[in-house]
Amino acid sequence: MTALAPNTHGLWGDTAVSAPTTAPLTHDHDTEIAIIGAGFTGLRAALELRAEGRDVAVLDSGEIGQGCSGRNGGQVNPGWKMDLHEITAHYGRDHAHRALELAKSTVPALSALINGEGLQCAFIENGYVQGAVGQRGMAAINQRAAQWVEHGIDAEILSAKAGQDLLGTEAYDGVMLHAQGGNLHPLSYARELGRVVIERGGQIFTGSRATTIGQTEQGFTVTTQGGCLRARKVIIATNGYTDQLWQGLAQAVVPVASSLSATAPLPQHVAEAILPGRHSVSETRRIQVYYRMTEDRRFVIGGRGATFGPAEQGSTQEVRAIARRYFPALADVDWTHDWAGTVAMTWDHAPKLMRLADGVYAGMGFNGRGVAMATAMGGQLAHAVLDKPTDLPITGLYQTPFHGLRKLGIFGTLARGRILDRLDQNTRG
Repeated sequence: MTALAPNTHGLWGDTAVSAPTTAPLTHDHDTEIAIIGAGFTGLRAALELRAEGRDVAVLDSGEIGQGCSGRNGGQVNPGWKMDLHEITAHYGRDHAHRALELAKSTVPALSALINGEGLQCAFIENGYVQGAVGQRGMAAINQRAAQWVEHGIDAEILSAKAGQDLLGTEAYDGVMLHAQGGNLHPLSYARELGRVVIERGGQIFTGSRATTIGQTEQGFTVTTQGGCLRARKVIIATNGYTDQLWQGLAQAVVPVASSLSATAPLPQHVAEAILPGRHSVSETRRIQVYYRMTEDRRFVIGGRGATFGPAEQGSTQEVRAIARRYFPALADVDWTHDWAGTVAMTWDHAPKLMRLADGVYAGMGFNGRGVAMATAMGGQLAHAVLDKPTDLPITGLYQTPFHGLRKLGIFGTLARGRILDRLDQNTRG
């Protein structure tokens, strides 16, 4: 099947709520806190700071939700890439408790924000499912579920048959059903956050790429092609789209492309047989796909995208083929949208909250768990610039080892992962 020409935000761009009215920065402007990046992190930080009565202005090179905030699969998954025991080991005695509490609270906090502000983003909170393949996969979900239960949060293991009844596919040897999780319309969520920021008195300048950050006696100047922001403090919230604006910051994360495809609205009887509970699903496979059903019965699936070249050049043929294999009823459906985004991975799978200079902070590296964790990072950044305690330790600039070889590393990881996934497939019961 010929791939569709990707558009910027795919299905989400065609179905999102209207964006609030914004304009480029065309003059010099004074603010207390400048925020670079109008995605989940930057907008959540702005909302938190406005609640504290602080003057904020947000810049973005594109529109609200221009980056992966408006392009991801809309899956609201619990926790981080790291398991709970790994978080404890990573942060140690001094920081583990607060980091764990943050990881456990990201989904409930997101739910409270959406419901409390009345954000129109098709949010449903119906839990999260992870499908397991082979002995390794089953061991992983059993261990993972036990850790969540140990921390007082429901997570249960379902048999292959129960998983098939839940999801409508025979692809898994068992599944974990986690009480936390759900899905939403990501671009609508970003636009709704922007709407509330503006209603609360914050300013958002779109089409305004920050080109330099300079220091002055009073604070900082953030220069764009049309003007500059003079601010006392600066937040950088650009995640997988981080460029050379701040020297060395792009090396804090490894950008990885993810390609997505969506069907036309499915007939009712097909949709009822595929993901009848509209759960968000990911997998224990090393090279996994993730998928869900939208409110209007469209099947959306995503997976690893282009390793070399722009993310938008990635093919969706592989994820579509997997969709048809998992769900034979999709064999003859129309695929209407292809698109891609760039997520930010970290070497150690931990998100990064960094102080780049006195008054300049950055937060990024959500490792594919960005809807809930990126939102939570906005709150952490707001606390940091206000000199309030944070749940994550604040570090200096993080640098990824061997960052210059990242493309080769991604290529090798994908090749190795596919081989090992095939071996896991051979251990299925």
